[in-house]
Amino acid sequence: LLAINGVEKVALEEQYNVILTQSHESFDMESKLLDMMIRNRVDGVIASISKQTEDMSAFKRLEAMGIPVIYIARVPKDPNCNYVTSNNFEGAFKGTEFLIKKAHKRIAHIKPPNKMYISQIRHEGYVQALQKYGVPYDASLVKDVDLTNKSTFAAMEQLMKLEQPPTAILTFKNYITLNAMQVLRKKFPDYCNKIDFVGFGNLPLLEYLEHKPTASIEENPFEIGTTAARLLMQMIKDRRVETDDEQPKHIQIACRLVITK
Repeated sequence: LLAINGVEKVALEEQYNVILTQSHESFDMESKLLDMMIRNRVDGVIASISKQTEDMSAFKRLEAMGIPVIYIARVPKDPNCNYVTSNNFEGAFKGTEFLIKKAHKRIAHIKPPNKMYISQIRHEGYVQALQKYGVPYDASLVKDVDLTNKSTFAAMEQLMKLEQPPTAILTFKNYITLNAMQVLRKKFPDYCNKIDFVGFGNLPLLEYLEHKPTASIEENPFEIGTTAARLLMQMIKDRRVETDDEQPKHIQIACRLVITK
């Protein structure tokens, strides 16, 4: 929502209208929405791809028609695409480093599969933080989930049934954190105050929880939105004057670790 607010702010300043659509994590819906954008002759697109998206041909059609595309949040694994994201490697590294400095040695990582490029980058940050501080990597502590509650519940149960359960967990996003903490409350109540959580996304609602994550990784979504919109406006203008600058634009916004308890 904050990223959308950032996009709308810049669009209003530039006297553009924003058409907001949601794929609801469906590749088929995403493709239909892109067809609709082509029919409506949009000037440009800012997109966060669905978790199902691997085939980028629909987006390539837009670009082939001269419609610039900027990716935010989730981006394709394509060095030629234009994107504005948080510095996902930096955020995961900072979150893991924070937990290590709290003397944790059993740090789990709950994430989507590596076919989602952003998940791969965050996992690399987690791994390199472990390596820097000499903490052994344990594959049993890394659980892939499909971003559904059911999948997160299953992953948490597997982690808690290990001979040595984790003492801290880095999550792909704080909605996963909330699901994981729910598992502890329902099935492993003795661990509720014994496991430190760090997740991406500094959600305002965390302030009101009795049991809070230990820290959150602030991704600065509003800045991502405004930066992406300004970049898109510039690309639209450049297209009109037929500039020769076709180098892909890669912008990463710094993450900030916010200690919540």
